[in-house]
Amino acid sequence: MERYKSGKLRWVVVAVCCIAMFSINYAASQCFYFLKKQQRGVHNVYNDRIIGKPLPEAKLIDINGHVLGDGQLRGGKVILVLLSSDCEPCFMEGHFLKTLVNKYSDLRFYGALLSWPDRGVSGVEGKFPMKLFYDQELFLQQALEVRALPLKILLVDGVVKKAWAGTAITPEAREAFCKDLEEVMKSAAPSTTR
Repeated sequence: MERYKSGKLRWVVVAVCCIAMFSINYAASQCFYFLKKQQRGVHNVYNDRIIGKPLPEAKLIDINGHVLGDGQLRGGKVILVLLSSDCEPCFMEGHFLKTLVNKYSDLRFYGALLSWPDRGVSGVEGKFPMKLFYDQELFLQQALEVRALPLKILLVDGVVKKAWAGTAITPEAREAFCKDLEEVMKSAAPSTTR
């Protein structure tokens, strides 16, 4: 009889563990689904609100105090990537951005850090393949109502053509981003670099 009870107890423990594992797995998958759905929603909100409009003016300064000239953002084709110095997905995106910088030599890439003023930009300079600037007055963050980072914005002559929120983690997402970028660039009016 004692042996029967311990065997039955073992099966109860196994069943409880299986139910717990299933519950954790289900909760994690629902969180992932929700985040993906939310990210798509943020992506559409940015595009609905800012496409076709000029990039809001902001004072972008590098770690040495040099200001990014207005003409550098408003002339030609530019990818402006909004980042934060304490954003792990932004650092993950840094690896993908390196391939983009090498692949699209006709685009200029700039990074705008949206960290709080006391955090500064030191320590992140080498983590991204483009020149980093600091949104000193956090004007871009406020004007664009940034809700997700990183945020990649394609500008043609200073006008927003498309925005992509979030990190392209998977190879499929990276390929989809490149395809989307190329389609938008083809449809964008030809520009001359100043």
